[in-house]
Amino acid sequence: MTKARLVASVAAALVAMNAVGPAAAATATCFQSADIEAEQAIRYQTEVMVISDTCSSDSYRDFTVHTRTAIIAYQNQLIDRFRRAGARSPRASLDSFLTEMANERALATGRERSDLVCQRSVALLAEAKTMSAEQFRHHIASLAAESGKGYRRCAG
Repeated sequence: MTKARLVASVAAALVAMNAVGPAAAATATCFQSADIEAEQAIRYQTEVMVISDTCSSDSYRDFTVHTRTAIIAYQNQLIDRFRRAGARSPRASLDSFLTEMANERALATGRERSDLVCQRSVALLAEAKTMSAEQFRHHIASLAAESGKGYRRCAG
């Protein structure tokens, strides 16, 4: 990631932080199982996006083409979550959440030498490049099961 892109990302993060009010309120509430999967899906998508950009790979483009319907479903699940949490504008809360997550990932990746990031990420990029929507859903279900204990679950 170039310095100019990193600076732009940081600037976008600062703007997003000022607009995160509803998103921050929503993240303080409980998670349904589908919410956990949706958040894990967006985290995975963000990781692929940032790494693909850092490594000048077309993996992210191919990934989003193959998994478009699943990504949209996960985004809609997060919009529902923000709505349940009382966000005035659930779509704006999703947009802020996506921006914040992308900027956090870009900043973390930007702290490392890009050649090392790319070497370490060969398998991730290869996996994402050919992943089908069904494989994506199964992968995300596994990630959600592994990290589900870190979430405050809704009763019921």
